[in-house]
Amino acid sequence: MEIVGRLVKFGLYAVIFVGALVPSLYLTSKWIIQREPEVPVPNLVGQDTVYALDFLTVLGLNVKVNGFEWSDTVPKNFIVFQDPPPGTLLKRDRDVKVTLSRGSRTVRVPKVVDTRLRETELVLAQNGLQPGDICRVPSSQYQRDTVIAQSPPPLREVERGRAVHLLVSDGPKPVAVAMPDVRLLPLAEAAEIIRRLELARPAVEDVERPDEPQDVILDQKPLAGYAVNREQPIRLTVNRSPQGKDLPAQLLMVTYVVPQGYLKREVSLYQQADGKSVLIARGVHAPGERLQWLVLARSPDELTIHLDGVPQVQAPLGLGGKGLRTSTTLAEGEAGTLGPAPPPAGEPSRTLSQ
Repeated sequence: MEIVGRLVKFGLYAVIFVGALVPSLYLTSKWIIQREPEVPVPNLVGQDTVYALDFLTVLGLNVKVNGFEWSDTVPKNFIVFQDPPPGTLLKRDRDVKVTLSRGSRTVRVPKVVDTRLRETELVLAQNGLQPGDICRVPSSQYQRDTVIAQSPPPLREVERGRAVHLLVSDGPKPVAVAMPDVRLLPLAEAAEIIRRLELARPAVEDVERPDEPQDVILDQKPLAGYAVNREQPIRLTVNRSPQGKDLPAQLLMVTYVVPQGYLKREVSLYQQADGKSVLIARGVHAPGERLQWLVLARSPDELTIHLDGVPQVQAPLGLGGKGLRTSTTLAEGEAGTLGPAPPPAGEPSRTLSQ
């Protein structure tokens, strides 16, 4: 019984202690909270988010983004609404909820005439618009890829995300010339005529017609007299002699003098073999440098020199007599054979470069 009495007594003391402690803690915390300083909430409507964050941080308050909404008066990403309203007293470390503006549903179309197409795409994207149909027309007044006209016109109010259609300059209209008549001419002579007119390098197709003139052009596209420009493809059909295709391969000496200038140029030598263009030699050389190659080929017509990637028209080369025809001194930018070359000791190499 004595033990039970002690337990009852201890329980009463515990109840009394807890009963006194809870009100004491409540009153103490309420007193502490009441003693905490309060700060007035500033007016954040129309302010930038970064400014609001910095301002509230100084006041000891927090910013909480509560959402977005369209607004015709508040710019995009600026505050359009806040909770609690300005002037409300808040304890430190409380949240101020803000709603950000998505911007206006409508925007004014910017002026993009006289700007380059790439810049136009960036300007439209910054204004919530996108490029629509792009129509290109030749123009001598506007540079290539410059906007000539736009639809809708500048400053018109349109919905955000609308497409703006553009009329873009394609540059000056290519100058057209009359296609010369190169039929019955050797390929090298015809290519030189086409080169002087600054037309595209012709594509050559071989045919075998024993009853017609050999090693000359039999057909051409476009036909003589038709208007052509620099970008238009040209196709020539050459009647190749079957005997010429069966000639044995011999060593040809090819010479090329790099044109005069201030910069080094890339010079490449290609050989047509089995319908494919094979790179024989390539290098970067100084202006005026004289280059020579020894090439194993059936005919000089198989060889083409490229200057900075552009094929060059060669002087007419061919076989003559028992050996190779010897050419005279070559001018700058020309190619030709210098005569038969003695085979090197041992197995002859495909190409030798000096």
